[in-house]
Amino acid sequence: MLKNATVPILIALVCFSLASPVVKLLSERGGELGNAISFCNLLFIGNLCAGIIVLFSFGTRGILKEIRGFTLKQHLMLLVCIVIAALYPGLIYTALESTTVTNVVMLSRFESILYGLLAWMIYKNVLNRNEIIGFSIIGVGVLAIVYVKEMYMFRNGDMIVLIAAVVEAFAIVISKETLKFCSLRTFLFVRNFFSAAAFFLIAMKLYGVHHFSEAFHPNLLLLMTVYALIVIILGQFMWYKGIKSALPETVSNLTMLTPFLTLSFAFLLLHEIPDTYETIAIVLILTGMVVAKIKTKSKSKEAVVNQLDKSLSGG
Repeated sequence: MLKNATVPILIALVCFSLASPVVKLLSERGGELGNAISFCNLLFIGNLCAGIIVLFSFGTRGILKEIRGFTLKQHLMLLVCIVIAALYPGLIYTALESTTVTNVVMLSRFESILYGLLAWMIYKNVLNRNEIIGFSIIGVGVLAIVYVKEMYMFRNGDMIVLIAAVVEAFAIVISKETLKFCSLRTFLFVRNFFSAAAFFLIAMKLYGVHHFSEAFHPNLLLLMTVYALIVIILGQFMWYKGIKSALPETVSNLTMLTPFLTLSFAFLLLHEIPDTYETIAIVLILTGMVVAKIKTKSKSKEAVVNQLDKSLSGG
């Protein structure tokens, strides 16, 4: 059973790890699609396609009926999820315009520190010694990228990733609370479809009516439908198929492969090679992740929600 559960989880992690490298690759080498390939268009059309696929896969009647049955408080919780779902990937995609996928992957680990603090404050989870040591090492690795490397100056792209990490930490908490009353199918639909709508409205307000003039280019729609099916939908369904029968510690340990996979895809697709400072930071951050995982089985279930949020954002 555990072996059968491991394969879907690994497939899901590969899908999730492809997100940022593929998005940056498309934006840099859009070819004949020209202006249709932009971070805004990719985010909007990708999540829109994912939401529609979920809706028709499970049936519109059941999902819409469940949404109508929520209380006002639950609707407000979903609204917060929608806003965060639009904000987080928007920040990540904006950061990718001025920083590397490698930096995005490594700096995003700062979210684990923030979530550890939030879990301590909200859920009264006590951090053990290994977690404190591991998070401290991760923090040093993050500083090595954004502070030391640039002669003690923050770069805009790296700063945006850190802001996104703050948003992500809060998103995990909100998702945990939302999934207590919302089914997975409805959660996936709301997070994908309505976050695309929210992002569309926000971008229209900020940049004007012509900002998405190329968004519905036929070839882009076809491309993003394939992207949504493979990177978002396949990843999400394989993830939940695997975690149903996998041990929590198995799930937690497997998710540690995500940075390695993403860095590998960044090298293969974008030819990104970490420099000296980035290599040191990568070693520090990954070491911190390993140390923080030691003897923390009671908390390994957190990896389930954590990876869900990252998959929904396509990052």
